Amino acid sequence: MKKFFTREAKIGLLVIVALGLLYFGINYLKGINLFKPTKYFYVQYDRIDGVVKTSPVLINGYKIGHVSNIDFDYTKNAPITLEISVDKHLIVPKGSYAELYETGMLGDKAIQLVLTDNPDMHQIGDTLPGKTSGGLIGEIVNSLLPPIQKVIPQVDSTLLALRKVIESGAVENSMKNIETTTQELASMSQSLKKIVHTDVPVIMKDVSTVTQNLSKVTTDLSKVDLEKTLISLNETLANLQLASSKFNEKSNTVGLLLNDPSLYLNLNATMDSSNKLLIDLKENPKRYIHFSVFGAKKEKK
Repeated sequence: MKKFFTREAKIGLLVIVALGLLYFGINYLKGINLFKPTKYFYVQYDRIDGVVKTSPVLINGYKIGHVSNIDFDYTKNAPITLEISVDKHLIVPKGSYAELYETGMLGDKAIQLVLTDNPDMHQIGDTLPGKTSGGLIGEIVNSLLPPIQKVIPQVDSTLLALRKVIESGAVENSMKNIETTTQELASMSQSLKKIVHTDVPVIMKDVSTVTQNLSKVTTDLSKVDLEKTLISLNETLANLQLASSKFNEKSNTVGLLLNDPSLYLNLNATMDSSNKLLIDLKENPKRYIHFSVFGAKKEKK
C-alpha cells in the first residue's frame, strides 16, 4: 500500500501554506486584519485622487477601518463608490458623513468619519454622504490666495514703474555712474598702494628715529640727580627771598633807595633844577661864559 503523504503531496502542502501565510502577511502589512470581524458601508465621490484599496478610515485621527473596494459607474452623478470596512462595534448615526482629505504633503489620502449625535443609526451596507476637503495643501492655498490676490495689483504697479524706469534710461545712467565710481575707486586704490609702498616706510623710519630720541632723552633724564637739583633750586629760591626781604628793609642803601620817598623827591628836585639851569644856560650863555681875545674889560667903578 502506497503512503498517502508522498513527497509531491508534502511539497504541494508546503506551497499552499506558504501562499496562505504570504497572503495574510501582505494584508497584515497593509493594515487589514482578516480575522477581525467588520461591518461595511458605501461612500460615493466625484473623484478620489490618491485613494487606493487599504487607504485608512479614521475617526479623530484613530484608524477604525480601511477602504476594501473601489467601484466606478459611469451612469451615476458620483461615479466612484468606495466600500469601507470598519470595526463591527462602530455605530454610525444618521447624518454622519465621510470626508476625503489629504494626510500630508505627499498627497496621501484618507477618509475621516464625522459622526453626529442623531439617535437613528445607519445599517450595514448603507451609503454615507461623501465630502471632499482640500487637506493641508488646500488649506495653505486657501489661506495664501487672498493675500496673493491683494499683492498682485501692487506687483503689477511695481513692474510697470520698473519698466518705465528702465525705458527712461535711468538705469543705464546709474550703471555708467557706478562704472565711473568703480574706476575712481580703482585709481584711489592704486594711489593708496603707492603711498603704502613709498611714504609709509619713510614715516615709519622717522617714527623709529623719534622713538629712539625719546628713549635717549628718557635715559638722560633718568641719569639726572633729581634730589640735588631740587636742593639747589630750594637754595636759589631762599636766596631770592632773602634778597627780596632786604630790598624791603630801610636798613641798607638799596632799601633806602627803594623805600625812602624823600630821596625820590630830592632827586626829582635836583633834576628839575638841572633842567632849568640848562635852559638858562642855553638862553643866556654870556652870564656864565666871559672870554676876550685881548683880555676881559674891567668893570667901571
